[in-house]
Amino acid sequence: MNIGLVGLGSMGLNLAKNLISKGFIVNAFEKNKRIIDDISLQNISGLKIYNSLNQLCENLSGPKIIMLSLPANKIDECIEELIKYLNPDDIIADLGNSLYLKSIDRHYYLSKHKIDFLGIGVSGGPRGAKFGPAIMVGGTQKAWNKVENIFNSIAAKKDNVTACCYFGSSGSGHLVKLIHNGIEYALMEALAEITNTLMYAFKLNQDDQSKQLNKVISTSSSSFLLEITSKILNAKSDDNQYFINQVDNKIDQNGTGKWTVNTALDFGVSIPSIYAAVSNRSSSINFNYSTKTEQSIENNKIFEINEVNLEEIIFFNFVCSLYQGVSVIFASNQLENFNFNIKEIFKAWSSGCILQGEYLDQVSKEYDLTGNFNLEFLYNLINKKIHNNLLSIRNFISIATKTGNPIPVLSANLSYYDSIFSNHKIGETIQLQRSFFGLHPLKDKRTKKDIKPYWTKL
Repeated sequence: MNIGLVGLGSMGLNLAKNLISKGFIVNAFEKNKRIIDDISLQNISGLKIYNSLNQLCENLSGPKIIMLSLPANKIDECIEELIKYLNPDDIIADLGNSLYLKSIDRHYYLSKHKIDFLGIGVSGGPRGAKFGPAIMVGGTQKAWNKVENIFNSIAAKKDNVTACCYFGSSGSGHLVKLIHNGIEYALMEALAEITNTLMYAFKLNQDDQSKQLNKVISTSSSSFLLEITSKILNAKSDDNQYFINQVDNKIDQNGTGKWTVNTALDFGVSIPSIYAAVSNRSSSINFNYSTKTEQSIENNKIFEINEVNLEEIIFFNFVCSLYQGVSVIFASNQLENFNFNIKEIFKAWSSGCILQGEYLDQVSKEYDLTGNFNLEFLYNLINKKIHNNLLSIRNFISIATKTGNPIPVLSANLSYYDSIFSNHKIGETIQLQRSFFGLHPLKDKRTKKDIKPYWTKL
């Protein structure tokens, strides 16, 4: 299979280097002259760059795969031109962050031209692309059979497990990647909220915050995100200033978090922590708008770090957010005719990607024991690790709230847990409210018979 690659930005170029390191020759097209000039200075053996898509395709004998490493809004335009130069049974593989519904549409469109399509989620950033990313694939079995050796060879590996999984029908690979990114939003936000609370409520300086996270890194609650957070907290510039005190606080986003929220809404799945993380990125344009909030009466009190269990706090929030995201994938089996195997999802995320970590290994091992992915699984998973009715988590959230520290994801995860696993009358109250103003029908929870309160008798 001859390899063509369109797009030599940071992801594309590092994927090319990865492919070359495994013995493949990469033929590429990049329209940005500055990028081409920069690459030419590197003198990369095994990479040949052509001046046009037409020239690229003409110099690749069949069968061939054209990999697209492009922004999502450039994919359709590129496909439209490639169709002119490709032959039946050639393959186009979209390696970018595309909405899974678009991948389904592209599959059907290209099948009319007898061209195969693979929608492939690639996680790990430029470093992962170069040294081994996590790879999530959807598309025709026929196309995958032709190229799986290529992607298996460049994917991340851990304990003889390759983080490259084929999930079946078109759109499935990009759905897994979409949910991966949504969970990523929540985990990043959770760590930011935790370290912010350590700074302002527990009065820990940057070095001490990093030390506290490093203690958790040596436990089964560790993760890639935890490791990089411990490093950035006390990272300094050349003039000895902490980067965290210099960098702008407006958070960028590429849209995949919004797609995750919309997909969950479409499937009727609750993902409050992911929504809170996405919402807070949108709110960041107003961060530090004003300091009109009155000084908290607790703000002058210094809380001791030994009052809370940081490992439990991190594990709880990571597992709750992960469960919410994977629940969306699980629901898609019924609503989008997918056939996801939850174990394969954990395998795809086991190394190379942003979600990788020992906490995920714990989740995967527990799933191996039970074979179930349901609320009982979530409850048992958390309560094996955390005792005393989540007292440490509740204390931490209470301290953050008392000292005026924002914790949208931490509080969303705790509310999610309590909404499911505690006794309350929230549902009953809202049902009665709806009935009173809208005369919506009511059912008895035990007998399922109609209930007709006095206000329904007009």
